[in-house]
Amino acid sequence: MKTLVKKFLLSVSPPKRPQPNETECLIAEIEEARGKILYAWNRFDYAAPEYVELAVLELLLSETHYSLLNKRYRIMLGINTPLLSLDGHFQNHAFFGTISDPSASHSQSPDDQSEPRL
Repeated sequence: MKTLVKKFLLSVSPPKRPQPNETECLIAEIEEARGKILYAWNRFDYAAPEYVELAVLELLLSETHYSLLNKRYRIMLGINTPLLSLDGHFQNHAFFGTISDPSASHSQSPDDQSEPRL
């Protein structure tokens, strides 16, 4: 009788969902991180002047977290090619481009060429 009731209750109860695998969990975590980036951008857009530095740090933290998760996902899939070349990324970055490009803005004398520009 006890087994009959147990079988009946198991047949009526909803089936248990299988546990998501590591890939599905990582994809969900990546989507959550993407939402955090959007939230951080929103906070940055509306930040009071005294909170801009905190908003920038929050944005950098959320973007770094997203990048790490994305890198982990790419490794899990076996994709070894980098998303972006760092050289290309740095050349597009305004600050680094002015530092690394010798013809950017300042002409240096031959004596100054041995010293790095900061």
